[in-house]
Amino acid sequence: MRIGCLIKSTKCQLLGISLTVMFLGVAVAAVTSWTSFSAEFNVIRNITIETNRYTRFHDLAVYSGLSASIFLVLLGIICLIGILKESEYLLSVVLVSFALLFCGVVQMAYWRSTYQQLVENAVKDVYDFLYDDFTRNSSNHSKQDLTAIHSTFLCCGKNSTFSHYSSVENETCFAEGAPLKDCLQAMENRVTGLMAVVEALTMLVGIVTVYGMILTAFLCFAGCLTEDWYTKGEYRMDKQY
Repeated sequence: MRIGCLIKSTKCQLLGISLTVMFLGVAVAAVTSWTSFSAEFNVIRNITIETNRYTRFHDLAVYSGLSASIFLVLLGIICLIGILKESEYLLSVVLVSFALLFCGVVQMAYWRSTYQQLVENAVKDVYDFLYDDFTRNSSNHSKQDLTAIHSTFLCCGKNSTFSHYSSVENETCFAEGAPLKDCLQAMENRVTGLMAVVEALTMLVGIVTVYGMILTAFLCFAGCLTEDWYTKGEYRMDKQY
């Protein structure tokens, strides 16, 4: 009786985990879409200069996010079907998938801690290049890109105080009223905000993954040793285990 109740409880919890995994997959897809279509990130990505390293980071993040969201949704669906049908084969697939997902979460946590500064520097390097290029050459192309950045990030120049504008700020900023933000700081804040969301999602996925691995491993173990696994959930209180 105790084993039967424990198995039934584990199945209910794993059903909840499968729904949570699907929800996290949708959340990852939403964050990825926001990153992909955000005006702030796209205005930097679309700047065509050879030193624009952010383009590679942006594309990698979008493709990785879409792949992760699809994997999470499929994993949740397979887990749900495996529980409802009480299929040892599907649950074995789920267990292996959870293990692979855990490896991916560890890699994501490492990437987030290691590459955040690189992403911030890549964004700032683009702005520095455009700023210096316009200062030296008054390039129309650089002027257009700087104007787009200033209007998108609602910032102006590289200084926190704008009492003395240079030619760059005078020709590419639309400052009215209160002084606008420092562009480098505004870009750093935007990247930091995105990384904070990524960190929160990574932590949630990691917790759900570990818990799901434990529950799935228990059900697989119970399926190998307990004949009552094949009763399709009909665990009666009067049965003796």
